[in-house]
Amino acid sequence: MTTEDAGEILAPIGILAPRLTPPRDPAKLLAREEFAAEIRRAWTESQESFLLIGRYLLAAKDRLQHGEFMAMVASDLPFSHQSANKLMSVARFIEAEELPLNLLPNASETCYQITTLTSEERVQALKEGIIQPEMRREDILQFKRRVRAPQPIDLEAQRHQLKLERIKLLKRLEDIDRALEALNGTEDEKRVVEEREHASN
Repeated sequence: MTTEDAGEILAPIGILAPRLTPPRDPAKLLAREEFAAEIRRAWTESQESFLLIGRYLLAAKDRLQHGEFMAMVASDLPFSHQSANKLMSVARFIEAEELPLNLLPNASETCYQITTLTSEERVQALKEGIIQPEMRREDILQFKRRVRAPQPIDLEAQRHQLKLERIKLLKRLEDIDRALEALNGTEDEKRVVEEREHASN
């Protein structure tokens, strides 16, 4: 595979193809600038590579005959179906332009964790500066635990609400008592009238 081939795969989503240049022998590096340059190159290419792999997987799943894709992942690739699904999730996420590429970390698992956020959670994570190239997987996991944790119960507010409901219920009971008294009074009056009519006869 050449850089041009990789470029054709990645072109639709604007991802630069990995440079695919052979790494320099660490034993031959002497200057700080040389080490820094090689480390930056490898770091950048790691992101480009897993995004390219995700795109390849999506293309294979779309174009291979039924059953061939699963067989390929099971027999021909050095990772599991679970890893393949995560890589494809990241590629779909980038294709949908859910997040600028310059904010993505260079670890595929960390990128995958970003894809599991809801739209509202992702907006909040961006506002809080959680999502950034230097973020770790643990950063996003801690954020998810925090925002998805059950909210503490406001006991004072709950107590106040119950008191209001109690007042309403007591008032309703008073209304019911008055209505019953009125009905009882009507029945007494009716009984007196009937007794008078009976006596007159």
